[in-house]
Amino acid sequence: MAAILKSSNFKLLTRNSVIRYSYRTAYYVLLPEIPPDTPETNPVLRTGELLDYTPISAEKCLNAVAKLSLEQESGIWKLENQLTEPGSCVTFESIMDPLERLSAPLDAAWGVARTLYVTDSERMPSEIYKQIHKRARKSRSLKFQSKPIYEACKGLMNENQKLDQKQKRLLNKYILEGRLNGSELNESGLKYYIEVSRKLEEHKSKFQQKVEKATSRFSLVLTDPNSVRDFPSELLRATALDSSAPSRGPWKITLQPHIYSTFMEYCSDPLLRWNVWQANRARGSSSGDSALTTSLDLEEIRFQRRDQVKLLGYPSFAAMSMETKMAGSVGNVNKMIELLLEKAFPAQEKELATLENFARERGFEGSLNMWDVPYWRRKQVSSLCQHEEGDIREYFPLPRVFTGLLALIEEIFNIHFELINQHKNGTTAWHEDVSLYAVRHSDGKLIGHFYFDPFSRIGRKLLSREAASWMISTRSRSDMMNHTPVASVVMNFTPNLHGIPSLLSFQQVQTLLAKIGHALQHMLTESPYSEVAGLTNLEWDAVQISAQFFQLWSSDWTTMSKISGHFESGQPLARETLNQLNQAAVHMSGHDLCQQLYLSALDMELYSTKDFWLDVVKRLWPKFQRFPLEKTDAHPCNFTDIVSQDMAAAYYSHTWSKMVAADIYSAFQEVGMEDRTALRTVGERFRKVVLANGGTVPPSETFRQFRGRDPSPDALLNYAKLK
Repeated sequence: MAAILKSSNFKLLTRNSVIRYSYRTAYYVLLPEIPPDTPETNPVLRTGELLDYTPISAEKCLNAVAKLSLEQESGIWKLENQLTEPGSCVTFESIMDPLERLSAPLDAAWGVARTLYVTDSERMPSEIYKQIHKRARKSRSLKFQSKPIYEACKGLMNENQKLDQKQKRLLNKYILEGRLNGSELNESGLKYYIEVSRKLEEHKSKFQQKVEKATSRFSLVLTDPNSVRDFPSELLRATALDSSAPSRGPWKITLQPHIYSTFMEYCSDPLLRWNVWQANRARGSSSGDSALTTSLDLEEIRFQRRDQVKLLGYPSFAAMSMETKMAGSVGNVNKMIELLLEKAFPAQEKELATLENFARERGFEGSLNMWDVPYWRRKQVSSLCQHEEGDIREYFPLPRVFTGLLALIEEIFNIHFELINQHKNGTTAWHEDVSLYAVRHSDGKLIGHFYFDPFSRIGRKLLSREAASWMISTRSRSDMMNHTPVASVVMNFTPNLHGIPSLLSFQQVQTLLAKIGHALQHMLTESPYSEVAGLTNLEWDAVQISAQFFQLWSSDWTTMSKISGHFESGQPLARETLNQLNQAAVHMSGHDLCQQLYLSALDMELYSTKDFWLDVVKRLWPKFQRFPLEKTDAHPCNFTDIVSQDMAAAYYSHTWSKMVAADIYSAFQEVGMEDRTALRTVGERFRKVVLANGGTVPPSETFRQFRGRDPSPDALLNYAKLK
């Protein structure tokens, strides 16, 4: 524990369990003993190097983060003293340079720990990583909760010093974060703000725990083999009580997302589908266990968020949320929803009518319900795409896909990838299957590095399901600390077997494209400061734009002909087959879009109005949904994304990023996807205008620089075949 000694310079405050200082009266804090680790004894502290992961352990990560956190905290307190000294000369460099020297090493060490947490659970157990995460996050937030730093940044902006756009963007980040953390409040207001924040965190935790308990409490055990006859092998393995004999049963169905969604697609019994569907939708409702009812918790969280932002001068939580979004205002979000819904809702009507006719032709009786759609939709897609997934996989061997993808990026963005000999360079990764690449400009100048960890390792990776994948920002660019960016792309592909390479599904190819796109956004930044480099400081609704943009390339025949090739003959995927896959990808896109728009509108309304959540649902439901609202349906009571997690008044970001990504992709289509010279011209402009700027320029501005206008929904509607 730290000791506290009284002085006459500043006063100790607490905010969200983070020690904070405002210079009024006085306490000195004697820090706990700093871990004795040095860069010589602990490689995690060598943050400017590419590491040899062989000797790295959870203990070394924990000690490194603890040491760097303490150094950052003491450094910030020292900076606060300097900023508040009478007659001190405050410049951009006198604020940001010390903060960069303190923050960049901590973020890099945290990135190493985060990478091990995802890729090697034996070396980085969950319990230890949670300690690291909590410690690093607490320390990192301190600079944004410092009133002296806030005042100094605000003063620089008001003095109209000669600052470039990137410097202003960085100062504005600290000003905005400071304001959102209550730096403009007086002492009594700050005290109340802290108390509201504490209660909010308590209720969010309670809501999350109740939903998790309700989720885990439900199970349905199937003993009839006919009930699981259509189940894919992965679902059988995930549900079999005896995992060594997945085809024998019995099979336990739960509400875990990866089991629930696949079950709804493959269960042929409508009564079983209804049973599982209503259990999922009723979590947190008053119809279940009263101890797990979340209605009051939801309302309390909404009230506390309103109370919190009212102190900060915002009319609603949704309005405050727009401060950190590319959309800029609630009105712009609602406008996007209206424009897309105008095309999506009529399309949904036709899609569901067609689906119902399809089901009746195959023996279904009565009218389709919500719980019937996933099953019959899968059947309808199968009838449209005449190829089995196993046949498609044969055209996507991982070596061909990956080398073709890197060659495509080199060609279009004028950069170069170099495979690193890890043993020769002393940069051994965390597993022998992991490759390390240097990314260079066309003149050979180093940009950064990325690790590629392709294969599933059951029991070692954070999740071992095929669909699980990550792009980890292992280290951000920082010119002052000589940090070049490092990204880690982690997948869960089936390993090579008996001389046959890993064969990818079309969906896995799309996911790989998205993760590589995300990594390029991180690596190709030209920001000298880590706090606004790559994905850092990027508006929430813009974070996924690069990933969504790269995923769209899977619809282009010229692209896919270069990254596909039968694992035996080398023959690329047939154009007709790709057309069928593209058709399947946008199947029922009107229905899908309506569901996303409904959840986005629900989120915005819950955080814009005081109406009871059920009244909000009843008002919005018929505008987006064709099916009636079931009495037991209490989906907001288990909507953790927007209630207890980080997507409150931000759920629309999923659709917004797709809309912007489709608009950017259309710029490439306009010059002709087969004209590689023209594509390189557009690609280099995209790299320099969008990717290079990262968080240093608002994405709304970079988009206007790239496209010459604001984003339009037209490209997304075209891609989804809704226009």
